Amino acid sequence: MDADRKRWEDRYGGSAAAGSRATPSRRQPGPDDPPSGLVAAVADRIHGRVLDIAAGTGRNALFLARRGCRVEAIDFSHAGLRLALAAARRDGLSISAVQADLSSYPLPIARYDAAINIRYLLRSLFPTLRQALRPGGLVVVETFLIRQLALGHPSNPEFLLHPGELGEAFAGFDIDLYEEGLFPDGGRQAYLARLVARRPRD
Repeated sequence: MDADRKRWEDRYGGSAAAGSRATPSRRQPGPDDPPSGLVAAVADRIHGRVLDIAAGTGRNALFLARRGCRVEAIDFSHAGLRLALAAARRDGLSISAVQADLSSYPLPIARYDAAINIRYLLRSLFPTLRQALRPGGLVVVETFLIRQLALGHPSNPEFLLHPGELGEAFAGFDIDLYEEGLFPDGGRQAYLARLVARRPRD
């Protein structure tokens, strides 16, 4: 197990995922936390088979499953997915889970009616994410901008978008929403890029 994988296993496997002792600034969202505000805002547009990229403990996957979606959750961390599946069993929900390194895991072609990618940036994933959607499929992306460096976390520019970069990654899609700026974020603020777009039907 490499250092990055171990870090996430430890983070989700400890009290932080459950929210029992961690401070709000460090706590990872747990399966019983509310979904992303962006996902909740566009939930009425999300239907059918849904891919949740970097699903963590499954807060978004579980929310969409409750709304009748068939959700496939992918994450690097076995511990995070284990928490998601336990919550699904408890609530009588069905989600599929795949533990995988998204830098090498091949997404299927034209499989999903929607895909969500919240607070995870892997630039090499964007082309395959585009292709994983069926024609007319919806993609929902939210992640941090480079200006987030001024607020301290994340602090690695590799995981921060430049202005306009997210829109360029989905050029040719039909854009329902694109915005960049400083947004409320769990009692704080964060510099974010947000995209909601559809793969063209032709």
